[in-house]
Amino acid sequence: MKTITLRLFFAIATISAAISLPAQVVVNEYSCANLQEFLDYYQSTEDWIELYNPSPLAVDLSGYHLSDNDNKPDKWTFPANTVISANGYLYVWCSGRDLKDAQGKLHTNFKLTQTKSNAEHIVFANPAGTVLQDIKIEKTQVHESWARFPDGSNEWRISLEPTLGSSNDNALTAITYAARPTMSQPAGFYTDEVTVAISSTEPDAVIHYSLTGVEPTVNSPIYTQPLLLTKTTVVKAATFSNNPLIHKSFVQFNTYFVNEDHTLAVVSVASDGVLQLANGNQSLRPWGSIEFFDKSKQRKTRSYGELNSHGQDSWANDQRSLDWVTRDEMGYNYALQEQLFPLTDRDEFQRIILRAAGDDNYPAAHHTQNEGSAHVRDAYVHNLAKRGGLALDVRASEKCIVYLNGQYWGVYDMREIPDDHDFTDYYYGQGKYDIQYVLTWGNTWAQYGGNQAINEWHAIRAFILNNNMNDPNKFKYVEDHYDYKSLIDYVIVNSFTVCTDWLNYNTGIWRGLNPEGEHKKWGYILWDNDATFDHYINYTGLPSTEFDAAPCNPESLTGFSDPEDHIQVLNKLRSNQNVERYYVTRMADMMSTVFGCENMLNYLDTIEGLIDPEMTRHAQRWDGTYAEWKNNIDELRDFIANRCNILPSLMDDCYSVTGPFQTVVVVDPPLAGTLNINTLTYTADQFPHEQAYFGGTDAGISLWAFADTAAGYKFDHWSATNHTFADPDSTYGFLNLSTADTIVAHFSKKSSPVLDLGDRPKPTFNAFPTLFEDVVSVNFFLPEKSNITLRLFDLLGNQVAEYLVGDTAGKGTVPFDLSNSLPSGVYFLKCSAGDFEKTVKLVRAR
Repeated sequence: MKTITLRLFFAIATISAAISLPAQVVVNEYSCANLQEFLDYYQSTEDWIELYNPSPLAVDLSGYHLSDNDNKPDKWTFPANTVISANGYLYVWCSGRDLKDAQGKLHTNFKLTQTKSNAEHIVFANPAGTVLQDIKIEKTQVHESWARFPDGSNEWRISLEPTLGSSNDNALTAITYAARPTMSQPAGFYTDEVTVAISSTEPDAVIHYSLTGVEPTVNSPIYTQPLLLTKTTVVKAATFSNNPLIHKSFVQFNTYFVNEDHTLAVVSVASDGVLQLANGNQSLRPWGSIEFFDKSKQRKTRSYGELNSHGQDSWANDQRSLDWVTRDEMGYNYALQEQLFPLTDRDEFQRIILRAAGDDNYPAAHHTQNEGSAHVRDAYVHNLAKRGGLALDVRASEKCIVYLNGQYWGVYDMREIPDDHDFTDYYYGQGKYDIQYVLTWGNTWAQYGGNQAINEWHAIRAFILNNNMNDPNKFKYVEDHYDYKSLIDYVIVNSFTVCTDWLNYNTGIWRGLNPEGEHKKWGYILWDNDATFDHYINYTGLPSTEFDAAPCNPESLTGFSDPEDHIQVLNKLRSNQNVERYYVTRMADMMSTVFGCENMLNYLDTIEGLIDPEMTRHAQRWDGTYAEWKNNIDELRDFIANRCNILPSLMDDCYSVTGPFQTVVVVDPPLAGTLNINTLTYTADQFPHEQAYFGGTDAGISLWAFADTAAGYKFDHWSATNHTFADPDSTYGFLNLSTADTIVAHFSKKSSPVLDLGDRPKPTFNAFPTLFEDVVSVNFFLPEKSNITLRLFDLLGNQVAEYLVGDTAGKGTVPFDLSNSLPSGVYFLKCSAGDFEKTVKLVRAR
């Protein structure tokens, strides 16, 4: 009996140890190349890692870890009750979702990248974080994997037919890739014919090549002698070994431009199927290569990826737009690694658009409404907004020349894509599963975030439309969740450029949910702005598309013109006087700066100058004429000149404004400080500053002064030639202009510091609550006796209350009773004691 008991105990202990000890479990196979092969529950093709348990006992992986970073082995943890069966396989999707899906499959909180120069690792660690296996990721070609062969062994092979969730033992495998060929001449520009020799270090192998942009296969020509190239050609070559265990090499590819001269950057795309796509077969998504040559004709980056069609109406043009997506899964590069756009420091792009100017394409003969096309409008508007620092995400642009399979395809705009998670991650730290992105183009859908994104956008919209925006608590809720300044900039851009294809089309709004990131409020993007400046179809139904269209015209749009009620949201917000003043002064600022005549016309001339040397050939390629294009540019310039000149005179028909009045703002002494004026910030070297400002109920000029304390300056006071400041000593000043004026911000040097053996305490003031109804308690600390003066100002700079306290020192509290007839709104409380002062923003709720 004792013997039986001991044997049973030993068996149970052995099974228990086996179940909880995954020492024999191994990473058995992984793939970073799952482009179109295995689908997860979400119908996505994600990276994956497979584990194998060679033991005859099930193993509990609860608490164990996987990671893509050997410096952080516990990055992702297997949840409780994760068991891998005896002699079984368990795979996880490396999707970044960090969950268990409805099919019971696990998703890690990381993705895999196989083409980074600093290779990622697959790390398997125990609950204590001790690394059990550390596997450096090696590249594969598309739809291949690295697998232990046979299962659980120490030998890794390339699996040409990945076996996700099953045995590798019968897989078709290779031990390595053949050596990639090299070419004797670098890609680039040659003034005469060029001879290219191709070689490979792979023994017992042949090189197959193509000159048409397509992938070389075993049926492609065999390389036997140097190639003489007499015209622009994309040469692609691959090494094919006679050893069946050595897989074909990665493709080597170079574009050789022969007798070509361009003043713009050049993009060369080569693919089997790209010509059919570009000629109208919208169903194709060809795979191929891309090379980027900068203006100095140097190749800066290249990769492999896929192409698809871009555009709706504009697809009817002969010159069509294309989307490019770099695919890490193909094993060449995870992104185009180059600063492609001068207006941003970003230097990694998985996706770009090669846009043929949309419906402003020249010559674009598919519709009578395309007459007058100039090949500049859309990118011009976006870059204006980007250069001007507007509160919008835009498609930054750079002009370029495109070649397809070595054939000249004309002038394009290379564009950044804001409605993409790589964009939001780079600029705002908001990744693929952190964003809610709602787009409207006829219909409305969620690009990211699903139905919840649409529901939450509609919820904040409903809150605004159904609540009093003069209620400070409710308006603060809106401010915390919705960037109304972005909406205002969105309306201004489209109004000033007389855009006729927005609101019901080409409208995007998004926010990020990652609390560690930025852009957590709903904000707007620019999309397509080719239907601007009285060009193309009036899809939105503007009352007028002429250069003298009133800036307030969009404020009447509703229904079909604005199915998501962005304009109704704007109008409701404008019932708050602070928003209305910001809206009107922002317009004034924009029509004097970003959309002022000097800026708009100079930048148009710059863009015209960039593409002018290229437009003769472009026009010939697409059956237009250089003369017609120049005429169209001149007509566009005339419209812009008329528009920017007349806009200020149209303001008083829309808003309660007077003027505008030419105003000069001076900093005295020069460089002593910076100023915020209305909605813009000006650096010290931008003064004297001259601009036309409006007066009236909806406008005026607000100024905030910031002394250069590092240089020893402090703000002293404001002065004006023809107006009087309510409180000239406050760092905030406001004037309701009634005539032209010169305003001076005076700064003075601080007193020399007095040496003290100990730390000298400083006065402090704090006010509570800042959202008040009747009484504000002002807490103070004064190290020396001094009189205290409390003065309250409204937004216009008018003093509306004052409270004086005689000589006092130390800590104390002053109850400032404001239970008089003050209306709800924003106020500024200036607390002064001797030379010390502090201004606190207060909001009265009643």
